[in-house]
Amino acid sequence: MEKGNCPDSWERFSSSVSSLSLNLLATLFFVLIMSYVLVVGLQNASFTITVNGQRVVLTYPGISVPIDYTAIRNSVVSLFGAVLAGLFVPLLSERLRFLKAAVALFQGAVFVWGLYVFVGFMLDFINMMK
Repeated sequence: MEKGNCPDSWERFSSSVSSLSLNLLATLFFVLIMSYVLVVGLQNASFTITVNGQRVVLTYPGISVPIDYTAIRNSVVSLFGAVLAGLFVPLLSERLRFLKAAVALFQGAVFVWGLYVFVGFMLDFINMMK
């Protein structure tokens, strides 16, 4: 019986982790944008709007938000890199099975780290709201 294009276990693992990483990547990218707006963009910003002919100045106060912007940014970049690295796993020959395993394990580690950063962000945000 011919094997054909049946993926091996490392290819399936890499594909599964890439799928999970893409979902987490979109979520963390949104968190990255929102944390940038909160931590960097709106600190002491003032907006002038006109209401019924009157000029109103809205000032966003400087607040301390416990968001680790650098960790979120690094996890987004790492997840994106891991997804890109996983694209080439099916192209590797059977002789490079150890490289397939290394890339798949790297992807798994980056996904777990990204998930850790996301859960840590959520817990910090919940504690801030108390």
